[in-house]
Amino acid sequence: EKKKPRRRRSNQSALDLSKIRSRGLALLSLLPKRTIGNLFGKAAAMSGESCCPPGSMPALQEDTSRTLSGTVSDKMYYVAPPEASSSKKGIVVIYDVFGFSGGRIKSVCDTLALGGFHVAMPDVYDGTDIAKEGGLGDEKAMAWLKGLTKWDAQKPLLEPAFDLLKEKGVTSVGAIGFCWGAYGVVKLSGEKKINAGVSCHPSLRIGQMFFEESEEAQLATAACPLAFFPAGNDPDHYKDGTLAKIVEKNGFECLAVDFPDASHGWVPRGDTKDPTIARDVEKAINLSIDFFNKHL
Repeated sequence: EKKKPRRRRSNQSALDLSKIRSRGLALLSLLPKRTIGNLFGKAAAMSGESCCPPGSMPALQEDTSRTLSGTVSDKMYYVAPPEASSSKKGIVVIYDVFGFSGGRIKSVCDTLALGGFHVAMPDVYDGTDIAKEGGLGDEKAMAWLKGLTKWDAQKPLLEPAFDLLKEKGVTSVGAIGFCWGAYGVVKLSGEKKINAGVSCHPSLRIGQMFFEESEEAQLATAACPLAFFPAGNDPDHYKDGTLAKIVEKNGFECLAVDFPDASHGWVPRGDTKDPTIARDVEKAINLSIDFFNKHL
């Protein structure tokens, strides 16, 4: 008989800031990168053809202001945990629509690794991103995105990350997705490929938009603990327990933490010169580390 899971909801409960500092989350408190424009496009605004809600963070120029901790090889960014660690825990990172070089996504990987994990982020877009393809709302760009969102296409592009983590001795794997990447996290959960999943400013509506696959139907397949960290302009059903109840019905914990002061996209793309954004970036990563340590 499945144990009834304990639901955890909060509005950014107090965290140990000394622990945040010790994990190296100061890596994320970088000078703001220049925005490269709001790439959601007039067509997206008019048709609703976007995975991101109105008011989302625009793209940021790639973070090149610090030396990265990891290495890029064979379309993969890999970061090892601290040298003293004998961790057998790993995390697969699925980035947002701005891709492998979007904002500070690699710094996010570095910070997760400092929490004691092997971290692998595959370049499923193969060197491009939604901006290079024409922007959200552009007909050709959306066809490109749909093709890579389709699970039969996306799944094999994620497999090399799992293979690499296995080579590194990892025995328990989680996945974290940002925006568009949340869709892949839920799919991995449904196939029992991961032991826990986290989604920051999730955009599961991409399934409905492209495949008439509702968010409820997606989460009905959940087969591991999941966490959602929605922004203030993300849909209420991530915050009010509507979606969490579906995961809990399957016998798994679902942590929902609302970030009402944040805008969709803030973790890899928010301007950390703003103290509120810097605070929320740190809290989201800290919560992710805690959730993975609990379940991996």
